[in-house]
Amino acid sequence: MKTVGTFSFLSDSSDSPLNSELISELRSSCCLSLQDNNIVNSIIESINTTGDFPYKLTAQELNHLNHSEKKDWLKYLIYRYKFVQYPKEKTLVEFPVYILIEPTSVCNLRCVMCFQVDKTFTRQPYMGMMKFDLFQQIVDEAVEGGTGGITLASRGEPTLHKQLPQMLKYLSGKFYELKLTTNATLLNEKLIHAILESNVNIIVFSVDAHSSPLYEQIRVRGNFETVCRNIESFHNIREKYYPSSITTTRISAVKFRDDQNPKAFTDFWSNIVDEVGMKNAAARWDTYNNAIEDVNEHPCSYLWERLYIWHDGSTSPCDADYKSRLKVSSINNSSIKDVWLGERLQTIRQKHLESRRVELNPCDRCQINY
Repeated sequence: MKTVGTFSFLSDSSDSPLNSELISELRSSCCLSLQDNNIVNSIIESINTTGDFPYKLTAQELNHLNHSEKKDWLKYLIYRYKFVQYPKEKTLVEFPVYILIEPTSVCNLRCVMCFQVDKTFTRQPYMGMMKFDLFQQIVDEAVEGGTGGITLASRGEPTLHKQLPQMLKYLSGKFYELKLTTNATLLNEKLIHAILESNVNIIVFSVDAHSSPLYEQIRVRGNFETVCRNIESFHNIREKYYPSSITTTRISAVKFRDDQNPKAFTDFWSNIVDEVGMKNAAARWDTYNNAIEDVNEHPCSYLWERLYIWHDGSTSPCDADYKSRLKVSSINNSSIKDVWLGERLQTIRQKHLESRRVELNPCDRCQINY
């Protein structure tokens, strides 16, 4: 297990299969924009100079290559380069490469480290379910704009949405990466089949413990035996009915208590999932009132990396801003592209670049170091 704060991936993490000759060959069969060609040049230069990709490929990326045809590798790698490198460089693309869609802001649990315990949040106007026609609009715009990855998750529990199977079916095959995050309390056989049939790339089970007492102290209203049974059921159905499935399973945890043992946690869950990870928790249960101890002057990479779209079409650069204090535009009266390149987000980005995030709440007290 790596140090807490990173993820320990248990799935295949073999050496990179890439070389400059292969990248050049793949480029010859693609029609690329000038920007994408420049990325390919950077990849080739890095491989020729260092013998490796511009950054160390993760197990997630290697698994994707192992489960896809070579002809599709290059565009996937270009997407991942934009996702990883552009936020570091503060390079802005014309459309978000990664979008998180919130099917619902409602959650059935009250985890002690989550903003769902903020009683001023779990009421109107914050609670709601996304309408399916709005969901379709978001997906269609994302496809046209060139988004590479979609995650269904954010402030609420996606499996509470009755149309989640239809949402997954509508997303299927349209993006390089499709991720679903769930607390696993409501998984059932029908939903598991819907997830696997839709070729979800990664399903993240948010579980923070490996024993019933600790789990139920942290994930209030949850039942540990039910969660274990549901995750085991997912594993068994995948093994029996989808032996060639591209779906990777991951157990995710945040550490904020001394009695959360990363090694014991990993040992317990590693038998029934592909990846296990635990990272240090950021204070998110009352973001807006966090103490300002050390002012974080670093620009947040999220501003160049992703966009959150809430159930009602409103948007946010970060789900730590769970009440949308930053007041970014809604896609009900603007396109995703207009929101992404709009004056409000550009102003926020500029303040971060100028070390003026202290003027923005909750950016002024964010405990995640970007």
